[in-house]
Amino acid sequence: MFPFGKRNTLGIVLLFTFFTLILSSCAPRQSDSASEKEAKDKNVNNNTMLPPISPIEGEFEQVYGWIKKDTICYSAKLEGIYKIYAYNIYTGKHTQLYESEAELSNVMINNNQLLIYSALSEEEGEIHIIDSKGNEILSKRLESYETDFVWNPHNENELLITVFTKEWESKVSTLDIQENVLNDFPVSTPFPQWLSTEKVMYLDWNQSNPSLYAPLKIFNLETGEEKEIDLSNIYYIDQKNDYLLTISSTVKEEEAVYTFYHTDFSKQGSVHVPRLSKFSNWLVPNYTIYKDKFLTFVPKQNGNAETYQDGFELLEVDMETGQSKRLFTDMDFEDQPIQISSDGNYFLLGYYFENMLNMETGEITSLFASNPSQ
Repeated sequence: MFPFGKRNTLGIVLLFTFFTLILSSCAPRQSDSASEKEAKDKNVNNNTMLPPISPIEGEFEQVYGWIKKDTICYSAKLEGIYKIYAYNIYTGKHTQLYESEAELSNVMINNNQLLIYSALSEEEGEIHIIDSKGNEILSKRLESYETDFVWNPHNENELLITVFTKEWESKVSTLDIQENVLNDFPVSTPFPQWLSTEKVMYLDWNQSNPSLYAPLKIFNLETGEEKEIDLSNIYYIDQKNDYLLTISSTVKEEEAVYTFYHTDFSKQGSVHVPRLSKFSNWLVPNYTIYKDKFLTFVPKQNGNAETYQDGFELLEVDMETGQSKRLFTDMDFEDQPIQISSDGNYFLLGYYFENMLNMETGEITSLFASNPSQ
């Protein structure tokens, strides 16, 4: 879950931005085909990543994630113009997908599409959705101070959109991408997530009486039926790769309990880990999912998130069994956004995804010679 822009989104992106969805292939750049072929001959066969990337032009802004197992998506800025590129980490091929004069507030990658959101003012923003070759599919303006998006993993033409006013009042809608139509969502709760093609799930927080926990509820969009799931002490949920994750507390609130379910709520594995407290809740460290493996940072001991300085370990959990193991135990990590490639070979790591972790060797490489612009 990670920040994708310069504005403070009230933790929206860090908490819900764990979307590691993947686009299809991108159109090649024609001007350097000879050098690309040479790079491919030298690097693809032995899976060797090229040295740090030099943007085609401008100053590196940030990486947004994996488009394919060997291709990342990043942005650069030149003379007030923001440009988004696809970059093959083995061949060195750049492909421009998009450019805009508006600052990029949020970029989300899906199977065959890219969502780009720009906040035009404190009251208005604009969505652009493009395909894997940069062709625009949709452009739409929204009245919003902050905005959160959740792509339907079962239908790439549908989005859940939560918009917030400056007073943090929220409204949820569904966007039909093919029809370019917004429809009111029947449940007035922020941050719903897709559970299936016809069901969404959400934690039903009591806005008038704040609590550390909330009941997990399921809403059927076809029947209008709402159902509460009998699970205790939950404060975080997510769904990915046909697995449902809940994070809850032990009875004495000493540890975090990560529990994994299939989407029919049949319980699979679980693991207990140390937890850091915050002023009014608990820290949810960054994580990523590869097939049936859940990888996350865990603190070495319980403590206060504001004063904790003992570093984090990288934990891998088998979601079916709950068996876990520490990775790269000789390394100290920070709790930073992470995203794994679809082949499991590399992690993107850092607040701008500016670093690459080799999962075989543990080597961390800076992707760009220059630091992200502030």
